[in-house]
Parts: sequence; C-alpha cells; structure tokens
Amino acid sequence: MAARRRWLLVAAAAVVIVLAVRVTLLRDSGEPSAEEFCEEFAHLLVVDELSLTVNPNDDASARDAMDRTARQFADAAAAAPAEIRPDVQLLADLTAALRDAVADTASRETFDRAAALIAAQDPFLETQDAAAQRVIDYVTRHCIAAPG
Repeated sequence: MAARRRWLLVAAAAVVIVLAVRVTLLRDSGEPSAEEFCEEFAHLLVVDELSLTVNPNDDASARDAMDRTARQFADAAAAAPAEIRPDVQLLADLTAALRDAVADTASRETFDRAAALIAAQDPFLETQDAAAQRVIDYVTRHCIAAPG
C-alpha cells in the first residue's frame, strides 16, 4: 500500500511537471501567439529534466518543485493562446491544488499525503484528462515540426 501511495505522489508530480509550460511573451496586441507559446513550451524539457532529480521524500525539494511548477502554470494560464487558455487554467488550478496538498503534508506521513493529493485532484478528475489532451494536441499541431 505504501508503494501505491508513493506511486500516486510520483505520478501526480510527473503529470504536473510533464505538462508544465511557462509562457511569458505576449504579442503587441496582448494576445499570445502560437510561436511564442511554442518557444516557451521548449522550456518544458528543461523543467522535466530537473524534476527527475526531485526526491518525493525530501519535503523541501518536493515543495520547491511543486511551487515552481504552480507558478509556471499560473504564468502559462495568464499568457496561453485563447484556444487553449481554459485548459491551461484548469491545469494551473490542479497544479496549485496539488502544491497545496504537498505543502500541507509531510512525506513521512504517506497516508496523509496520499489522501491530500487524492482529495486535491478529485474536483478535476472529470476534466483534467481532456484538458491535458487538448493542450498536448495544440502543442502537436503548432509546436512540433513535421519531419522534412
């Protein structure tokens, strides 16, 4: 059971970090462009690599990583292209809820942390997968160059 709880924490952190997108550049019109979004999306690879070094049993590191990811999602939600802005906002809200769950619990209290993570994710269960898929689809259409 402890392995399952640890897996839930690692899986939740991985989902959040894999989807972490920091978007800060805006066009003169104030509306983000696909190109700007894609440029910032490239930062995901760096964030993802760094997240692999976080030990979920090191509370300070886990909290720092979750806080950094939540801030990045908040930035992405504020600057996301209109087509995917609601989906990025939903993922930002989910990330903030997971960050709060990690911040409010200790890794040594695996049951409490797992319960907090599950409770934080619960309001998003029906919508998170579809939102994540729409963001992935947007990135695939606009950010990934066709082989040529």
